[in-house]
Amino acid sequence: MKYSFLLTFCILSLALKAQDVEIKGIVRDASGEQLYLANIIVFPDSIHTTSDHTGFFTARVSKGIKMVSVSYTGFESASATEEINSDTTLDFVLAANIDQLEEIVISGDRFSNEDIVHSMITGTHVLTQNDLLRLPSFMGEADLLKAIRLLPGTSGGMEGSADSFVRGGAADQNLVLLDGAPIYNTGHLLGFLSVFNPDILDNVEVMNGGFPAEFGGRLSSVLNINSISLIPEKTKISADIGLIASRIKIEQPIIKDKASFWIAGRRSYADQLVKVIGKEVPYSFYDFNGKLILHPSKSDQIEMSHYGSDDFLDFLRDSDRNGKGMVTTYHSNNSSQTFRWRHEGHRKWRNELSMFRTQFDYRTNNAYDNDYQVSAYSEIEDYGAKLTLEKDSVWKDATISTGFEWIRHGMRPKVLNSEGSIAEVVESGSTKGRIVQEFSAYVQQEWSLTPKLKVNAGLRGSVAVPDTKVYFFPEPRFSARYALGKDRALKFNYSRMVQYIHRISNSAVSTPIDIWFPVTDSVRPQTSHQFSVAWQKFIPFRKIYFSVEGYHKSMEDLIAFSEGTNFLFKSDFDSRLIHGQGKAYGLEFLLRKEAGKFSGWISYSLSWSWRKYDGLNNGQWFRARYDRRHNGAVVAQHLFGKRWAGSLVWEFISGARFTPVVGQYISLAPNGAGLDLIPVFSELNSVKLSDAHRLDLGIKYFSKPGNRFRWHWFAGVYNAYNRATPFGIVIKQDQDDASLKYSQPGLFGLLPFISYGCKI
Repeated sequence: MKYSFLLTFCILSLALKAQDVEIKGIVRDASGEQLYLANIIVFPDSIHTTSDHTGFFTARVSKGIKMVSVSYTGFESASATEEINSDTTLDFVLAANIDQLEEIVISGDRFSNEDIVHSMITGTHVLTQNDLLRLPSFMGEADLLKAIRLLPGTSGGMEGSADSFVRGGAADQNLVLLDGAPIYNTGHLLGFLSVFNPDILDNVEVMNGGFPAEFGGRLSSVLNINSISLIPEKTKISADIGLIASRIKIEQPIIKDKASFWIAGRRSYADQLVKVIGKEVPYSFYDFNGKLILHPSKSDQIEMSHYGSDDFLDFLRDSDRNGKGMVTTYHSNNSSQTFRWRHEGHRKWRNELSMFRTQFDYRTNNAYDNDYQVSAYSEIEDYGAKLTLEKDSVWKDATISTGFEWIRHGMRPKVLNSEGSIAEVVESGSTKGRIVQEFSAYVQQEWSLTPKLKVNAGLRGSVAVPDTKVYFFPEPRFSARYALGKDRALKFNYSRMVQYIHRISNSAVSTPIDIWFPVTDSVRPQTSHQFSVAWQKFIPFRKIYFSVEGYHKSMEDLIAFSEGTNFLFKSDFDSRLIHGQGKAYGLEFLLRKEAGKFSGWISYSLSWSWRKYDGLNNGQWFRARYDRRHNGAVVAQHLFGKRWAGSLVWEFISGARFTPVVGQYISLAPNGAGLDLIPVFSELNSVKLSDAHRLDLGIKYFSKPGNRFRWHWFAGVYNAYNRATPFGIVIKQDQDDASLKYSQPGLFGLLPFISYGCKI
């Protein structure tokens, strides 16, 4: 490994040894909008590059006759053949693919499946806004997180949970970024719906392995979400009305090709509608997004974005005959702000400076009439800055990137207040507010050793400073690609990851009142080593991609609670945390067609996930709660003419694990005044819930092509054959023989949906 980094710096010294001439240009669509991250290949040099946010691209080539080929998902490819003997400018205008409906907005994705095969990438998938808006969904609301679970390597938790579990990891081991800012709470409706408005999405990268050295801070995955960054030619307005929420987005140019902004909002409205009939719904949510986009020059782009959301719950339960009962309120707030400046500088170095603030807090209160009340509060707030530098063609086809990052984590893990009669049982208290500084730096280089073998070596170093202790970890990354043919490749990857903050929960289902807790002098960082091998193939004329990938991941210093701990009414829970080990391994398959009248994918994951803690299960290995052996999905979308489109999703998932009671015995009560019935449990997570599968169907009807005012109706059914997914375990005791019986209630049966959308 050390020789690869010595080679990196030697190559830097040869940076001026570039090739002879430069090809540059801009890629646009028929309306004049610049196409971000279009794919450009120069033959016979086989040089590959992409356009930036202004549609601009550049490549250095040798002199001679060249063919420049340009492609972009949803558009016809274009090419130009020129004799290049000096610096040359070529502009391309791409026509929309006739197989794509005019009413569907095609957003650029960073990597098409063809790009993935030709690159070093493994364990990465790309979704666009177009992918999400075609899928049938819960109550008609397109949901990014549920779409991701249809891809290999990712599974969901219980029905109605926003959590995702990637390659045997825990839910808190996923780094979710919105325009570069971490998002800590990803669910509305207490987890039934993601917080990401589908109308704002440009491209989404799901990285489950093969992590670039640029990313760190979590063990299992990176979900990199980028919102729209193009400057429109004219004002655009779109809206969508669904059963549980409505949304609207406005895009407004300020200065042609120089400045614009957009705003988007979404709100649930069931609470307002039922007021008409004198009823109340105790829950509501909203989210708001906005972005200002500036292009002060061809070399610079500046973006400032804002995101905010609120969830509010207020309901009365367990009321008595006098109408008195337990009143529960819950309020949470998400917000983030980001600043990004991209600049193409001297000698074509691409620089990006980003700064962010992100915050999440919640408040809960439980009160019974005027007798007592218990309230809890928790908050996490981050500030961060990141600088990245990248350059292609440093020497021949070598590419280098480097960068630095700083994050300040500020946390108030829990504040607990109790009043009234319950104060004698539940004491008020709070955990110590904590600030942790996290620093990291990385360097990464990619180059060809032979015409068929390409390697990518990187090193990330991270430091965290909690109280008096300093944690430092090197995080090496290495990838290799061996070409088996023009459109086939065998790849290998290794990544080491480190995580300095943890989400604490001791319930079977992760809830919005879980808390984030940082490393301390005694709570150590989590670490992992992951190896993966992948075979990938792309069939160009069919636009079909196929991959098979195997992985093995080992994890150290995972955290859990010692047996008998309940942190709900505790403020000193960190003293009850224990450290352990984990391992996960599996195979993933993906067959995907990304263009044409018929598109979609088939995915399947075969996986195992294990845990081991000295203080649990007698120190023996046991299955992780979300050790889901089989996960599969079929996603199909078909265009029927120019005004109809149908979609289908079928999903299968193995049941989650749980620990049953296998017996009971009678013991003398500690106070000697009676007898207690003591349960006897099996090994941890030794039994699983029933397997679940579900079919969703949708059909979309569009306005006539060419109309300035465009509309669509989208209708369908969620869970078409009414097979509810188990939500949890209910234990009932037989009154005659005291035996225990288990049942697995489902949450949702068949649910029809309908929504109406329009664009101007």
